Amino acid sequence: MVDIEEISEPIRVLAEFSGGAIRPIRFQWTGRTFRVDAVNGQWLERRCGGYALHFSVQAGEDTYFIHFASSEVQWWLDQVAVP
Repeated sequence: MVDIEEISEPIRVLAEFSGGAIRPIRFQWTGRTFRVDAVNGQWLERRCGGYALHFSVQAGEDTYFIHFASSEVQWWLDQVAVP
């Protein structure tokens, strides 16, 4: 069974920009740094006044759902899925 926790908090992200693509490398949340082991998925959501670029990332055994909001120029942690 997987527990999904809603977070909705701003985070700091180190990302790689290459060939028109963005790949999160690591992020900071609650004073801890999480290394992204894999990007499970990515999708774009168009919003009034901008867009949100969403990622499902793996850090250890946990899955994190993060996004970059262009209108705010801010990364967000949306949810954490813990096995």
